[in-house]
Amino acid sequence: MDLEHLKALITKATENYTAQKAENEALQTKFDALAQKHDALVTEFDKVKTGGDAEKLKGLFDTLTELQSEMSDLRSKQRPAVQAISTQEQKDAMKLIAKKAIGAYVQGKETNTSVDFFKFIEDNATMQFKTLNITTAAQGGMAIAEILATDIMEYAREFSPILSHIGRKTSMTRDYRQLIKISYPSVQEGIENVAGTAIPETTTSEFVEVKSRPFKLNMKPRITDEAMYGTDIDLYSDLVGQMGEEAGIYLAAQVLYGNGLTKNCRGILSSNRVDITATTGQSWKPTLGAGRRSSDFYPVAKTGVSGSLGADTNAIVNYVIDVCNKLPTKYLGNAKWYMNRTTKGLFEKVKDADGRPMFMYEYIEGLVGKQLVLNGYPVVIDDTLPNVAANSTFAIFGDLSRAFYINNGDIDKMLLDPYTIDGCTVVKMDKEMFEMVGSSDAILVCAATANAG
Repeated sequence: MDLEHLKALITKATENYTAQKAENEALQTKFDALAQKHDALVTEFDKVKTGGDAEKLKGLFDTLTELQSEMSDLRSKQRPAVQAISTQEQKDAMKLIAKKAIGAYVQGKETNTSVDFFKFIEDNATMQFKTLNITTAAQGGMAIAEILATDIMEYAREFSPILSHIGRKTSMTRDYRQLIKISYPSVQEGIENVAGTAIPETTTSEFVEVKSRPFKLNMKPRITDEAMYGTDIDLYSDLVGQMGEEAGIYLAAQVLYGNGLTKNCRGILSSNRVDITATTGQSWKPTLGAGRRSSDFYPVAKTGVSGSLGADTNAIVNYVIDVCNKLPTKYLGNAKWYMNRTTKGLFEKVKDADGRPMFMYEYIEGLVGKQLVLNGYPVVIDDTLPNVAANSTFAIFGDLSRAFYINNGDIDKMLLDPYTIDGCTVVKMDKEMFEMVGSSDAILVCAATANAG
């Protein structure tokens, strides 16, 4: 691409980025004002909760719900400024500047301190912008640094289907709390109160709260000096590929299996979220009412046979039907099955008395080839999910986007260290995320177990 065309693309991309950034800042100012009100109301809610004033508690809950909705609306209007760089041609032009900025790093190892990679790209890209006589040089440098950071995390998010299907709650912050309704007001028969009879009170709503929690990931791959200096190597793509794949593998494992200790996630299938202990397990309990389960745990649909989908073909078919009918109706519109390829194969082999597959393939518009559909709901393959084994949680059915939320945390940095290891540059990345359970009844975890509540 010629210089003038490159300059035009970069100028337009930078203008888009700057406009979106200004809009985000205005929205953030409004959000911060609402956040102060929210914190004050939460403090008042905690005081009233201990006092037992149900009517005032309900009023505060309604106000908090409206406030959180307004905050979420403001957050939803905000989008990363780099998303305003809308065309691939603009992105490619910006990445070309990023490669030049990396080149400046490679040529100049003159200090003895680790450099924040994103900050380094921003500063050196700014110099590239100035040479092109682009007035918003600083914003352009920021845009390029954010494109690089976003590419890495988006690559990670796409590495595992689970990461693409769980919810992104942009309003979630450190120690974010959300109120969950666990019982509704009761209704009784009305009377014509001729004699002035005292009408008994009905039961009131009850609420609990779920809280967010930070978890962290860290990566330290190395790149040799030969790779760094090699003119025939696309360093940018190599860096994004390495870091993105590492992050993807780790994040997928954390979202599913993180044990919740120290800086780990409380994974969907971990003991923090699923409890199938015979008789007493939280996951056997109902969502609402007496004896309800903790709102941090998901319900389980058991096969009834340890280590198997069912006792026979008829039992497997009935199990699939029962799971679909057990999920609350409000979540069925976006419900999917999630399982690994081996488990999918077990369902594919289920046949009737004449040897015909019970779960047929159906063509899905927009997909290449065929996709297995169980009882009318698509199957998403994610090989990080476990196999069918004794007491294993081998599949998930429901709306994952409403059952589990993550958001970017406060820490996001990458350091290039060419000094610690001779002949290599060590790339150090620290990333913080926030996680929280959403609507715990939005999914059913399928367990190959004979345990029961």
